[in-house]
Amino acid sequence: MLELIALVAAVVVCIWTPIETRKVRGGWMRKNFKGDHAEFVAKYRRQLTVMSWIGLVLGVLNIALALVADGTAGLVVKLVAGAIWIAAGIVSMASRRILDSPHTT
Repeated sequence: MLELIALVAAVVVCIWTPIETRKVRGGWMRKNFKGDHAEFVAKYRRQLTVMSWIGLVLGVLNIALALVADGTAGLVVKLVAGAIWIAAGIVSMASRRILDSPHTT
């Protein structure tokens, strides 16, 4: 059950991250952030970097665990989880590029 929650969270990260990144690039900031937009962008960029590393590490670990899984069901679940987490890491890396690109109206 916990693994299913983690998979759903990874899929949500893959979908929501580019949407929020485009909003940040357009000037959006969280209401509770104390500072200007440039500081927010710097912290958001750092957050994307951390998320990309987490996604890649969890993806590789899940694929490594798939190699030692007992049955075929465990193998498939771990491979799918690894692929989704790697995708979340790649989406976070791509979102950094979106953040660095100029905003067009």
